[in-house]
Amino acid sequence: MIQWFNVKERNGVASLYGNNITLNTTAMYPLDFAYRVQVGIDEDKNIIIKPLSKNTVESGVLDECCLLKLEIHKSFARISSTILMKQISDALGIELSKVPIQYETKWDSVENVLIVNTKGGPR
Repeated sequence: MIQWFNVKERNGVASLYGNNITLNTTAMYPLDFAYRVQVGIDEDKNIIIKPLSKNTVESGVLDECCLLKLEIHKSFARISSTILMKQISDALGIELSKVPIQYETKWDSVENVLIVNTKGGPR
């Protein structure tokens, strides 16, 4: 029997700056289809990024203030918001600046969210 390796199962990296979250290619892969994203923090203080389709966003069921643009480039994706990063900084008790703090990410296919594992500490 052959066990095939799936390169998509590897962990990605999220870099937190004072004004954005930058995701490497691996971390951004499951978010390729996202029209917008929601960002939150769970009870373990992990950052949760939920991709949203255009239909979901345009349905009007979500508060527009909670929707963030995801800029997708060839080798990275970025969520830019100084206000968001201040909220994350306060919630995690860390200081964000121009020097990134990097955390591993993992895609949760059951919940359909990207988890930035801040509980495990920076890389």
